Amino acid sequence: MKGDEDSEKRISKGSIVVSVFVILSTTFFVRASNNMMVTSVPLLARYYFDFSQTEVGIISALSYFFTFLTTSFLNVRLRVEMRRFAFILSNAIYFIVFIGFWKSNLISVWILSAIGGAVLGLLMPNIITAAGLFTDAKVRERVLSMYTVALSLSLVAGPALESYVLRFYPLKTAFLIFSSFAIVSVSLSPFIKFPEERRVKEKVKVFKNYGFRSSILNIMAYNIPFTLLIAFGGIYERDTFGISLSLVTLYFSLFFLSSFASRMFLSFLPPKSIRRQMVASMVLSIIGILIMVLSRSVYLFVVSLVMLGIPHGFTYPLSILSLSRSFEAKERNIANSYFFSVMTAIGIVLPLIGGTIIQKYGFDSTFAGILILIVILMVALNLNFRAERKSGDVENRSVS
Repeated sequence: MKGDEDSEKRISKGSIVVSVFVILSTTFFVRASNNMMVTSVPLLARYYFDFSQTEVGIISALSYFFTFLTTSFLNVRLRVEMRRFAFILSNAIYFIVFIGFWKSNLISVWILSAIGGAVLGLLMPNIITAAGLFTDAKVRERVLSMYTVALSLSLVAGPALESYVLRFYPLKTAFLIFSSFAIVSVSLSPFIKFPEERRVKEKVKVFKNYGFRSSILNIMAYNIPFTLLIAFGGIYERDTFGISLSLVTLYFSLFFLSSFASRMFLSFLPPKSIRRQMVASMVLSIIGILIMVLSRSVYLFVVSLVMLGIPHGFTYPLSILSLSRSFEAKERNIANSYFFSVMTAIGIVLPLIGGTIIQKYGFDSTFAGILILIVILMVALNLNFRAERKSGDVENRSVS
């Protein structure tokens, strides 16, 4: 009898290890290739097809718009069997998109951006949900921490690889090389688990949940500057400091290296106070943007990127931990989908508005204005935490 129990435990542990390996590997290859796409399409549009800053903003927003549509209106409504099929199919289409960018022209680059955004809306929310489906709270939060580390590692490795590739090949060829990442995610996609979920009969009050609100306010305070930085930062560096595209992507890898170090810190020391670390991340964002706005050399600009990498590393893990602790397992797919939808909605609005504002007032002035928004969000976050305490509906926000 004892031998049977030990055997079951070994099988259970082995199953968890395999599941975690598949989740982390898929996360790495999907996010690395996606980051390459969102940072390089603006460069492709600007330097291959001579887009204006406003047009660069529009094509960046187009991708996020289709991500928003599939996440908000499709993924949340699909039953588990159809979500699994859509996930596998999306991975295959994702590979085709990268091949398409390699051979893109003035017309197809718009179509490919839309398709790439659409399939991403069926990839990332389901990977997040898979990472948070473990029943044991300690295992779940450790896997979520490892998931964010895998995300961050992919954001270091991806730009570093692209920087090396661009030393020898043109930008379009980089899309061909990164299509190999999509091939790996295609091969792993059938092994991502989509456990049966009990359909929630009552409507899930996602936006009334204090943990969800904290997650949104937290991610907005960073996603607003980060979205503009991804869309226009590379162009600003090249046009202002005259550096090569290879150096542009290399400097982004330093940014993500700083983020990776921050997430490693969180994986070893899970936050006891989500509130304290969320506020600290906002303060660091303000400091980093101030340095960026005041920088008059590429080296000081890189210092600001490294500084901003720290809150980038903290913000996303804190938000998904808050979601994990605030919703039951049967509600998490809906919560994760809406959370990802809000993130992508920011990605729609910001490039559209930002491209026009940057073209009119300049990069520095635009980011100076963003500082005011972050201060407002920090005040709103503290008010939300205060309301949560008064309601008596405070979740257990520490790892037991």
